[in-house]
Amino acid sequence: MGFRSIVSAVLIFATAFVVWNYLRPEQILPACVEPITYNIGTFDRKFGISYRTFLSALVEAEAIWEKPIGKELFVYEPESGELAVNLIYDYRQETTGTLSGLENIVAKDELAYQAMRAKYINLKTEYGGAKSVYDTRIEVFDERNAAYQKQVESWNRGKRTSREQFNQLEVERVELEKEMAELKIFETQLNEMVREINKLVESLNRLIKSLNLNVEAYNTIGVLRGETFVGGIYHSAEGVREINVYEFGNRDKLVRVLAHEFGHALGLEHVDARNAMMYKLNEGNARVLSESDLAALKALCEIE
Repeated sequence: MGFRSIVSAVLIFATAFVVWNYLRPEQILPACVEPITYNIGTFDRKFGISYRTFLSALVEAEAIWEKPIGKELFVYEPESGELAVNLIYDYRQETTGTLSGLENIVAKDELAYQAMRAKYINLKTEYGGAKSVYDTRIEVFDERNAAYQKQVESWNRGKRTSREQFNQLEVERVELEKEMAELKIFETQLNEMVREINKLVESLNRLIKSLNLNVEAYNTIGVLRGETFVGGIYHSAEGVREINVYEFGNRDKLVRVLAHEFGHALGLEHVDARNAMMYKLNEGNARVLSESDLAALKALCEIE
């Protein structure tokens, strides 16, 4: 298994689902007879969203239930709404923010690792090719130099009277010195490539360590968060009806939390279909009703 696969597998294991939850409502006016009026109660700005953004998410969430049956089921009444929708910041959203930050760090580190690893592979390949050329030239140089030395020894043992032979030896000497100078430059370049490769290896090792530490932190927080993490809850007791929203990862998830709790406010129970808005876990991305949701809604509203 490659490094990317290991990181991906760990991240997938660490991901914590957000579970819907609600307390069973009191007996209220039969569903779909009159629209439920709602307002915004507690609004904690530590979530980092504006009041207008939250309200637009509420409008979108109610439309998820209203459009399929062409009936107004919810009405926003800021002063007198019977259902209070509260945005409450606590450890749950703080944990989600921490996890999101760690995911970004891991993603950036992994991108940096992959880019650096590609550079390392390219440089190592380039070095291998250059080293092969260098070794071949060294071998040829050694053979030429050995032959030259024999010719010089032969010249020294002889009468040393041939100008032509002397000139040939001088030409070879000059060429050998030139080749030696080029080989030294080549050797310096190879040594520089080796130093660069070693630096890349060191940087890669640091990034791997950073990734492992970040993934470990992500896993620890994910485990502490748990799979029964409550993102929202609908509550109705003693004449008080409210939806408390505690956690969402992005705007789409916020809309789904609100739509799910609106479903409970209507009187809908959880359904078994994993793609449904009323499934017990907020693990989907769709912002439309599934067939299971629509069937439950029509049965609730006594629509054929």
